[in-house]
Amino acid sequence: MKTANESRFTIRLPKTLLKSIDELVENGEFNNRSEFVRYAIREALVKLALTKRITEQEARRIWEEYKIKAKEVPEKEIEEVLREVDKEWKKWSQGL
Repeated sequence: MKTANESRFTIRLPKTLLKSIDELVENGEFNNRSEFVRYAIREALVKLALTKRITEQEARRIWEEYKIKAKEVPEKEIEEVLREVDKEWKKWSQGL
């Protein structure tokens, strides 16, 4: 039911993406499509806000701290894993 502080809008999605959303609803992950869309939008907004708040300098500081804590893992191995994750992410996100 629409409340006073809500507005309706229409979006177009590829059928494969809509099917994935419907499967989540059918599996009980979300009550309906609208609930999923609200969740996805909130997650995207949070991710964007966090991305914009962390400067490059801060990201480098975090990376340096991680490297100190993870001395037992060679840096080349970490970089290789990161490249693989990036490659898989790009491949997966193209299918959306």
